[in-house]
Amino acid sequence: MNKHFLGPAIIVAIGVAIAGWLILNPNTVSDEASIRVPPKITIITPQPVTEPLIIESQGTVEPANTMVLSAEIAARIAEVADNFQRGNAFSAGDVLIRLQDTDARLGREQAAAQLAQARIDLRLASNELDRATELFEQQLVSRQNLEQAQLRHSQAEAKLAATSVSLAQAELTLERTVIKAPFNGRIEQEMISVGQFVARGEPLAQLIELNYFEIRLPISRAELAYLDIPFSARGLIEESLRPEVTISGEFGGQEWIRKATLIRTEALIDMGTRQVVAVARLPIKLDDADTLIPLGLFVRAKIEGVLPPNAYRLPRSSLGPNNSLLVVDSDNRLWQQPIDIIRLEHDHVIVSQQEITPNSRIAMSGLRTIVDGMHIEPVEATDR
Repeated sequence: MNKHFLGPAIIVAIGVAIAGWLILNPNTVSDEASIRVPPKITIITPQPVTEPLIIESQGTVEPANTMVLSAEIAARIAEVADNFQRGNAFSAGDVLIRLQDTDARLGREQAAAQLAQARIDLRLASNELDRATELFEQQLVSRQNLEQAQLRHSQAEAKLAATSVSLAQAELTLERTVIKAPFNGRIEQEMISVGQFVARGEPLAQLIELNYFEIRLPISRAELAYLDIPFSARGLIEESLRPEVTISGEFGGQEWIRKATLIRTEALIDMGTRQVVAVARLPIKLDDADTLIPLGLFVRAKIEGVLPPNAYRLPRSSLGPNNSLLVVDSDNRLWQQPIDIIRLEHDHVIVSQQEITPNSRIAMSGLRTIVDGMHIEPVEATDR
């Protein structure tokens, strides 16, 4: 046979043989095509949470108490303290304002004189009553005379009581001409000047208490559960259960770090954020610079919580659809496991699930389609 025709003939024969084999075995190609290589998925093991949770929040340093200092009597301003100016601090009991006290002193002297006279009148009425009683017993005076002496004695006692009250009132009026600071604080606004006449109840100054400040801290309901404090209508936290709060902020190139205490929660829930506001109290001492902090300072807060049970810290990329975990069994099959998310952090998530253990194998998410029971090829993570 001519060699030029041998090559094409062989090729045709091979083609015919292959076509015949395909006709006799129609499912072979489709079976081979259906065999898919399991996807390679990075596997990690969960890290148990071994320390109490630190709940983070932020807020602004605010005065816990403000009040309007008012005049309790009508008088003219005689004198104000040297530090009676906006922004200046004062201590409890410091004299801030003196009112003119001429009328008050005269009133006290008059009340004292009336009291002295009432005591004399009562002494005379007592002597008269003793004499009338003695004469009545000797049947030297009538019962009417005795009863008149008793009446005059009762009137003298009433007059003494009334003049005692008048003197106490006069002394109180005089005392109110000296206006003292009710607490350690700072003057937010002064409203009067020397020589000005003020009526009873007229505002004199706006004061801020400096015994302690407060910071309102929004916290999610989920995180509130890990503070081990009750959420009640009153919102007060029992003193023995009050968590410590670390406050930090920066102002004027200086970093401020202070210790506060969580004292109460506000009963209302913010309908927009679904958060509860917890209030931290920051003690202040005017003579201790280490306790001072600027009012209005924006601060970050870290609140020490409790150790949650069955809690694990995982990369956020380990979350599957609907915030589930992708758990790999011993046969390298993938299953979606529902979980409770305690907290979402920047790169990690803290979850709680009874069936998860430190030996569980968790698949890092990344598949577009996940089917329970699908085979995977696990790849151990080298860097968490």
